[in-house]
Amino acid sequence: MNYYAYIGRRIADLSGLRFKIQKLFSFVNYSDFDRLQSLMSEMEQILKKYEN
Repeated sequence: MNYYAYIGRRIADLSGLRFKIQKLFSFVNYSDFDRLQSLMSEMEQILKKYEN
């Protein structure tokens, strides 16, 4: 299994998921939405760390 390709696909999935969550949770309290965005950014940073 090519782990670099797998991580690249997961990063692409995260960006698509971020867009879907923004549409889905547009009615959520801003503090909760910001917390969710920061968690997704943290996941993306972790994946990018292993991409290289």
